Amino acid sequence: MDDDLEYYITFPTPTPRQTHRRPSAGNEEEDEDFVFVNGSGGEKEPVVFLLGWLGAQDRHLAKYCDIYKQRGCITIRYTSPSSFVFVRPSVRLLPIARKLVSLLRDMSLHHHPVFFHVFSNNGSILYYYLVQAMSEPGTPPISVKGCIFDSTPAPRRIYTGMQAAYQATPGSAWKKMFVSVSVMLYLLSWKVISVLWTIISGRLPSHPPWALVEESARCPQLFLYSKADKLIHSDDVEFFISERQKLGVMVVAKCWADSPHVQHYRMHPEEYRESVYSFLGLCLNQEGSASTHRQEDTPDTDTSAEPQDICKASTDTKTKAE
Repeated sequence: MDDDLEYYITFPTPTPRQTHRRPSAGNEEEDEDFVFVNGSGGEKEPVVFLLGWLGAQDRHLAKYCDIYKQRGCITIRYTSPSSFVFVRPSVRLLPIARKLVSLLRDMSLHHHPVFFHVFSNNGSILYYYLVQAMSEPGTPPISVKGCIFDSTPAPRRIYTGMQAAYQATPGSAWKKMFVSVSVMLYLLSWKVISVLWTIISGRLPSHPPWALVEESARCPQLFLYSKADKLIHSDDVEFFISERQKLGVMVVAKCWADSPHVQHYRMHPEEYRESVYSFLGLCLNQEGSASTHRQEDTPDTDTSAEPQDICKASTDTKTKAE
């Protein structure tokens, strides 16, 4: 495996705009002018990891980066290679996760509030290993304020895995079909092994990204999903939400009726931005909402019986980490 890690980082341009922790409801002019933190008071700008979907290119993630840089956030963009997700992800993705976590220390960003914005199961799987990397001994404590799930998570299924591989593979239809069949055979063998594991051990297997349902962190989570998503079913997302709420996690949910997989921002840009900004403001305002990884005790966050519905300038650097 190549030791280089190619990622993109964006720092916000200094701005004279007034700093607000959260946009005021109903005040459109103020909403246009606020930034979460401008650094003038010694506060740390939020750092947002954007973890791309299967086959995502940086030009795709850069559009989401604009959402954050307009509000004074630092963003780090990375998409894991497609092959890493299907073949021994624990061996390939955990070292990548460690390098991404080490970026915070290397760039003196580990004291900043951190958010994760993950797309599809590809982003969620990498996030799973980032959680593991942040919990390892010797890793500086990281204050994770919240996580945003776009079109994810859902259990790994053979049919949806084939669909995702077909759509993410460039080239001819024959090449797409070959990759899809290869993925099908791999997932089928993985399914057989999982069944055997259940019979032998008496325990249900727990694989990423679905294993995140038992994640120990209690920071707030925002779910952006759709009833029209043919890859990640809304029923799976809603079941995941209910399970997280049972653990005391504060959940915010926004569900659309018509947007396809990872196309919610393209079809509903204003609602998407509003949901993200409101969620970040909520997390930054809430005392005790952060989960500091590597600590055994995490504060519980009150949550309602139903998920809340919040629907109502930069230097861009491409970097390789050795």
